[in-house]
Amino acid sequence: MIQSVKVKNLSLSKDNVRKSNRDADLDSLADNIAAHGLLQNLVVTPLKKAGHFTVKAGGRRLRALQRLIDSGRLAGDHEVQVLVLEDDAGSAEASLAENFHRVAMNPADECSAFKHFLDKGASAEDVAKRFGVTTRFVEQRVRLAELAPLVFAALAAGEITLGVAQAYAVTPDVDRQARVFESMSRSYYGDNPDNIRRALLNGTVKATDAKARFVGRDAYVGAGGRIERDLFGEDVDESWIDVELIEQLAAQKLEAAAEALAAEQKLAFVTPVLATHVPYDMECQLHEYHPPLRELSGDEQERVDSLSDEGDALIRELETELEDGTPEAEAASARLADIERELDTIEASRTMVDDAIKDQLGTFIYLAPDGSPRVHSRMFSERAIRQAGEDAEPESPSGKVAASRLSAMLVDELATQRRQILAAHVASDAGFALDLTIFLMAHRTVFASSYVRDHSTLQAAAASFPIVSFRDEGSAASNVLTEQRQALDVSWAGGNTLSSRFDAFRQLDEQARADWLAHVLAQTLEPTLNVDDGGRRNGFHDHLGRLLDIDVAQWWRPDAQNFFGRVKKDVMLEALDEIGGPVLRGRYKDAKKGDLANACAALCSGQGIVEAEVREKALSWLPDEMRFGAIEKPESFRSYSAFLSDEDDSDGGSGEIAPDGDAGDLEQAA
Repeated sequence: MIQSVKVKNLSLSKDNVRKSNRDADLDSLADNIAAHGLLQNLVVTPLKKAGHFTVKAGGRRLRALQRLIDSGRLAGDHEVQVLVLEDDAGSAEASLAENFHRVAMNPADECSAFKHFLDKGASAEDVAKRFGVTTRFVEQRVRLAELAPLVFAALAAGEITLGVAQAYAVTPDVDRQARVFESMSRSYYGDNPDNIRRALLNGTVKATDAKARFVGRDAYVGAGGRIERDLFGEDVDESWIDVELIEQLAAQKLEAAAEALAAEQKLAFVTPVLATHVPYDMECQLHEYHPPLRELSGDEQERVDSLSDEGDALIRELETELEDGTPEAEAASARLADIERELDTIEASRTMVDDAIKDQLGTFIYLAPDGSPRVHSRMFSERAIRQAGEDAEPESPSGKVAASRLSAMLVDELATQRRQILAAHVASDAGFALDLTIFLMAHRTVFASSYVRDHSTLQAAAASFPIVSFRDEGSAASNVLTEQRQALDVSWAGGNTLSSRFDAFRQLDEQARADWLAHVLAQTLEPTLNVDDGGRRNGFHDHLGRLLDIDVAQWWRPDAQNFFGRVKKDVMLEALDEIGGPVLRGRYKDAKKGDLANACAALCSGQGIVEAEVREKALSWLPDEMRFGAIEKPESFRSYSAFLSDEDDSDGGSGEIAPDGDAGDLEQAA
C-alpha cells in the first residue's frame, strides 16, 4: 500500500543489506532530490508506534532527505510517498532485490542525456546543480558525447571502457580521434589510455614543455596560439596545439638571446639550439677549444681559501646543528649559494683567451628544462684555432667536404630508436618470440662453423647500444618496454639457491613463462637501420618488422630535434617532394635551414596548413631509414650440409657452397 509519511517519522532498518558506501555521493543525491523530488518511493514496514515506520529499502534516499531538512532546504514536516509492507518477513529480501538488480546507467547514455539539456539551452552550471554533480563532471560527459561517432559507438556498445573514451577526448579533433582509433584497434596495446593520449597529442606541446615555458603562455596566446585542456586530467594538463607557432616564437626569442650574448662577450658566433641539450653530433662538427688558465693572484688565492673555509663550516652546521626549515638553516643555505657563485666567478676569470683568436670562438645557447636559456659550458671554433700569422686550412679541390646523407651519430640514434620499436613488438607477441628464439638457436647450431650474423646476442645478455647512456625522452616504445618489464612475474626470484629458483620458475603458468621469454629475447635485438649499406643494415630485422605489421609512424615521428634539424637541406626538400610534390617543395626551397626544419616538423605532426590529402601523407611520412622496408640480400656461407656431415671439417674441408660465393669468402673476411 502506498501512503504519505513525514520524513521525521521514518528510521533506517537494520535489515537494509547495503552496509558499505552508505554515504557515498550523498550530497549529489540530496541535490537531485531537491531539484526533481523523490522519484522512487521508499519501502517501509510499520513500527509499534502509530504513524512511524522503518525503511527497509531506500536508506540513502532517507539520509539525503534528512540532510535536506537539517539544512533547511526542505520543511521539517516534509512528507514522502512510501510503499508499506505489512510484515518484516520479506523486508531483507526486498532490500536485496532493490540493490542487487540495480543496473548502472551506460556512460554513453549518460553523456547523451547531459548533452541534450545543454542543446536545449541550459548551462553546464544549471545542469550540474539540478543533478547534484559538479560543473566539471557535466563538461566531461558532454565532451565524451562529442567524440568521433565510431569511438562513441564503441563506448555505447561496451567495446571500450570509460577510461579509454576519456583518453580519446583529450582533443576535440574528431578526425584525429577516428584515425587513432582505427590504428589502435589493430594494436596490441591499443586499449592503453596512455598510449592513446600519446598518439593523439603527438604534434602538440604540453604547457610544461621547455619551449612553452620559454615562450610564455601570454606571448603564445597573444600571437594567436590555441590551447586545449584535458577535462579528465589535472588543471595543468593543457596542450598547446599550434606547434609551428611555438617553434617560431621560441626560435625568435632564442636567436635574440644568442645575438645579445655574442655581442656582450664579443664571440664569433653563438648557435641557438631549440632543445634541452646540445646534440653531440653538432658539437662534433666544431673544434672544441680549451683555453689556458692563468695562476690565481695572491689576493685571489687568499679569497678562495677564505670562502672555502667558510663554506665548509656552513656545511658542517647544516649537517649537524641547524634544523631544516628554520630561518638559521635557510640563511646558511643562502650564504652557501652566494659562496659557490663567487667561487665560480673567480674560477671563470682564470680563462685566458688571446685577443688574436677570440674572434674565432663561439658557443651554444639552449634551453634548460624549466624553460630558461642556458649557455654551453665549453667554447668551440668552426675551424681549428689558428694563431696570428698562421695560414688558413687548405680546402679540398672541389671546395666542399664530402659528407654522407646522414651523420654517423644520427644513424646510431635512428638505429637505436627503430630497435626499441622492434623490441617492443617482439616482447608483445610471446608466440612470435618463441618461434624466433627456437629459430635463432637452431640457426647458430647449424651454421656454427660459418660466419653468419643474426644480430642477436640470444644468451640473454642485453644488446649494447651504439650511444652511451642513450636517452629517447620517454618514447612510446621505451615506455612500453618499461611497462612490460614491470609486469613480469618475479615471484620465483626469491629462492636462496639456483635450483629452488628454477623449480619456482617452472611453477609459473605458461603465459608468465612465455612473457619472460619474449622479454629476454627482445633485449637481445641489436640496433639496425634501413640504410643503403654498412653495419647498421639488416634486412632480416626489416622482415620481422613486416611480419609484426609495425606502423613506425605510431611510435616515432620526425621533428626538428631528432631528424630534420640534423640533416642537409636537400634531404628536407626531398621529404616535402614526397609528401606534397614539386609544389610543396617549391614553397620552401628558399627557406633558411632552421625555418625549413621547423616547417617539416610541423607538417609531419599534422600542424601544417595544407590540403587534407597532403596532411594525411605528412602524418605517415617517414625517412626511408626508419621504415621496415629493406629486403635481405643473399649471403655467402657454408651450407647446412656441413652440419649434417659426420666428418670433422674444422680444417676447412669440402662442403657444399652457396650459389653466390665460395666457402672461403666469409672465413677470409672474418
